[in-house]
Amino acid sequence: MSRGEFLCFLCYSVAVSASPTGSGRATGGRGLSPKGGCAISELFAVLGRPHMLKILHEFQEADGAPLRFNALQQRLAIPPKTLSARLRALVEAGFLSRRAFHETPPRVEYAATRKTVELRQLFGALEDWAGRHSLTAVPEVTTVGRVPA
Repeated sequence: MSRGEFLCFLCYSVAVSASPTGSGRATGGRGLSPKGGCAISELFAVLGRPHMLKILHEFQEADGAPLRFNALQQRLAIPPKTLSARLRALVEAGFLSRRAFHETPPRVEYAATRKTVELRQLFGALEDWAGRHSLTAVPEVTTVGRVPA
């Protein structure tokens, strides 16, 4: 790899960081994003942050109904500053829409976008997997070689 290239840790595609003019390219691998990197790596960079999946799951459970900041904070028990930052990131990534009302006190509603609705299958698959597998650590210990007497 040359300078400016990086290897995606998920799909092992080689991508070139975007140049100052915005022209980046990507080679190899699969599922390259419009930004020139690995699409799944970019998805994990957003959704892998603490509380992101928990927030999106709450919108899945709301079944399309908009949710207010205070309701989310009460349901999820996430500190306000953290919740605000996560909601902002989800809006910027296109997973949520934000609607502010010019009222006193201020009212803001968030709603799932089509992108979030399409995650329903993923959440269903995760729920099925979690139902089949224990999430409690079960150590697997194997002894190789001679056992001291």
